[in-house]
Amino acid sequence: MEKHCEPESIEDVLECVEGAGEGHTRVSVSDIVDRIGDEAFAPLMLVPALIALSPASAIFGLSTICGLTIALIAVQIVIGRPKLWLPDLILRQTISARRRDQVVHVLSKPAHFVDGLTHRRLSIIVAPPLDRVWALVCMSLALLMPALELVPMSASIIAGAISLFALAILARDGLVGLLGLAILGGAWWFLWSVAT
Repeated sequence: MEKHCEPESIEDVLECVEGAGEGHTRVSVSDIVDRIGDEAFAPLMLVPALIALSPASAIFGLSTICGLTIALIAVQIVIGRPKLWLPDLILRQTISARRRDQVVHVLSKPAHFVDGLTHRRLSIIVAPPLDRVWALVCMSLALLMPALELVPMSASIIAGAISLFALAILARDGLVGLLGLAILGGAWWFLWSVAT
């Protein structure tokens, strides 16, 4: 049985994704889950959030798939499932190995920068059982993504916030979680100002 990659940062997650389905022309969600491990909820939630944050999100319907996947993973954190379950419909979804490599390449520099700023701080606010509160926030946001897919950049803003929340849980960095809340609050305030 293949050893799981056990990521601890965004760069680690990207390396795991890059190694998933090695040697195949297409990479499935199942390949990525197998590579990361079905007990690693935070990195598995981070993967679709990063995809929705990347230029690949321009593919119509991808943000919806990512949002529903994030919501399914997050709800399982909330209810305390020991292992991840995803329906076959999601597990069978694939992208080409070429597009996967493009996504990893585009995200690698920002990932390196963000990881350099990440440390164990305010860990108590993102450690169990409070990680379930963050997962609940991620689930709520992810469920908005399908409805916002037609609004330019809105799904990417949500995906960015979810990425920060998942990273906060993964790296035990509560400050990153608070930064995600600040960015999300700023985005809502901006949208409200424009709308009114």
